Amino acid sequence: MTSFNLSVIILTYNEEQHLERCISSVRDIATNVYVIDCFSTDHTSEIAISLGAQVYENRWVNYATQFNWALDNLPISTKWILRLDADEVVTDDLKLELKTRLHSLPDDISGIHIKRRMVFMDKWIRHGDMYPVFMLRLFRTGIGRCEMRWMDEHIKISHGTTVAFEHDIVDHNLNNLTWWIAKHNSYATREAVDLLNVNYNFIKYDEVEPDLRGSQA
Repeated sequence: MTSFNLSVIILTYNEEQHLERCISSVRDIATNVYVIDCFSTDHTSEIAISLGAQVYENRWVNYATQFNWALDNLPISTKWILRLDADEVVTDDLKLELKTRLHSLPDDISGIHIKRRMVFMDKWIRHGDMYPVFMLRLFRTGIGRCEMRWMDEHIKISHGTTVAFEHDIVDHNLNNLTWWIAKHNSYATREAVDLLNVNYNFIKYDEVEPDLRGSQA
């Protein structure tokens, strides 16, 4: 196995349906794969360990808190960190791009925007501003943090510039439509928390400054 000075962080809770596919898509490019699990009741942890990932457990508050906990507590020694969801995969084209470009980026490049390809009910959603969506998913260790939001959280970099890569991460969740409806109901609740917090400041709030000319963040 050849690694490219890259650690992958995956947050999980009951992801046995997706996790093998996810980890397998990065095993040949990642120095380490870290799975931060919220005490799953299925075989998520066993699958991760069987595929060579390192598993840590931490209680869930929200995505931002969990991801930043990982940044603060994992023994990461690589130059780069990739944020990946359990229902996502890195395409072969993106892996080749990482292999050929990552090592030669200048030192002032601190983050990399990657295109997300959304697949819903096994169909790629190409239209309606759903593709391409560029997301900052890859960043230099020690420079990136997750903004403290309950919904639509993004990675922020403390300094340096960013570059966009050409190829995709594929978001392909295999759950049924009932699961999707429940997911978007929870999104509505999380969005309400963020909106209320703007007025009442009851939790620490930290976000990317909006820019209509900028990226998805």
